[in-house]
Amino acid sequence: MKMVDTVENQKLEDGDRFSNLPDSIIHQIFSSFETIDLIRLSAVSRNWRYLWISMPYLNLDINTVWSRPLANRSFHTLIEKFKDFVNWVLMSQDSSVDIQRCRLFCYHFAQDNTLYRWINVVTRRNVQDFDLNLVSDVPFELPRCLITCESLTSFKLCFDTPRVVKLPTFGGFRRLKTLDFLRVEFPDFILLREFVSNCTLLDKLILEACIFRDFEILDICSTNLKILTIHNNIEGNRGEECDGLHNCELKVDCPNLVAFNFLGPSAPDYSLQNLNCLKEVYLHLDSKENFPDVDVCVYELGKIFRGVCNTEVLKLSFDCMEFVYPLALPNGLSVSFCNLKSLFLFVLIEADHIITLLNGSPNLESLEIFYEWYEEEEEDYEYDEDYYFWQIRDRAIPCLTYHLKKVELINVLGRRTELELVRFLLKNGHVLQKMIISWGSGFKNPREDVLMSRVMTLPTSSNVELTFEQPD
Repeated sequence: MKMVDTVENQKLEDGDRFSNLPDSIIHQIFSSFETIDLIRLSAVSRNWRYLWISMPYLNLDINTVWSRPLANRSFHTLIEKFKDFVNWVLMSQDSSVDIQRCRLFCYHFAQDNTLYRWINVVTRRNVQDFDLNLVSDVPFELPRCLITCESLTSFKLCFDTPRVVKLPTFGGFRRLKTLDFLRVEFPDFILLREFVSNCTLLDKLILEACIFRDFEILDICSTNLKILTIHNNIEGNRGEECDGLHNCELKVDCPNLVAFNFLGPSAPDYSLQNLNCLKEVYLHLDSKENFPDVDVCVYELGKIFRGVCNTEVLKLSFDCMEFVYPLALPNGLSVSFCNLKSLFLFVLIEADHIITLLNGSPNLESLEIFYEWYEEEEEDYEYDEDYYFWQIRDRAIPCLTYHLKKVELINVLGRRTELELVRFLLKNGHVLQKMIISWGSGFKNPREDVLMSRVMTLPTSSNVELTFEQPD
């Protein structure tokens, strides 16, 4: 009997252990829950009955509030019921509790001010992080109460398809540090430039799948901005409309920028100025044509490289390689990355452009190369001594002589060109300490042991630790 009582008491103690935690910790644990689920949870425990009322995290999603019986209702009925639900939540919650994060996914229609009323309530409760996801059939205007909200530090605005956003003419966000626009159409490049520059505390800006219709120039000028991402990659977003830079210049003038990410079709021109604090750059340039003009490639890539040449980390995608290739030509561009410590490349089989980049990175310490292969190549890749073969001429390269300590080759299939690059790096890497070769997922070559043995017997200019890794 005593043992039973002990077990029961232990269950009670364990059950109370969670409820006895400080409210702030309980709120944090439930922060990712949908608000509707928290309301349902209030019926489970007496201690949690009023938890949702003081909850500083709101997750209001029109796609998650319906029970199955409501699924048969008309679209109009669902919209109205969602409005009633959000109104009830905002009225029932403790208004003295500041909102740390609000995520709102809803529909926005013409001549309906419901959304603006909700935004007003949320800003009055000192919201800090606001994620607004809209399905809309009309332009959206950023309300004054949102722009002037003193507590707001992070704001994301997302549409299901690109929609026009009307920016204010009286200034920018006062305290905002992170701003994320997804599938937004901007009608005025001057207003956008002034808006960004007037967000004086902004340190992170993301423009993804945005439309800059009739822009002459996309001008990002900010003295405080540290992270800038422009993601207009067609394949990674919905529809070709997201190529918002197809006929406008990209200008970036941010003296404190630390990270710059540019993904998408190349812009006609670039002006990258005062980027002296760069630490990390990622470039994914898609060609607008199947056979781009070499001179155009050299010009465009030259503009970008000269603007970001102070970076310490450089990542170049496979699609960017067709722009890099002209660098290996006799009259190609010569750019020096004197501060570069880490270089990450997505490549096919070419090696000339890799050597050219190494030659222009005198202080490089780490090199990582990921080989991308077409499916038909992975299926039929028998080891061939002459397949895509050319020999890399041995030469003295500053980073190989003094600084390059680690090389990692990923998704290797045993091509001759891959082995030739390995040979070159081992022979010319005078301070190389470690080389990792990760075989590709399609690697089924019965001569794997032969290839590994061949690599192991290649001449080296330093005491290198060689590691071979199988695919996961």
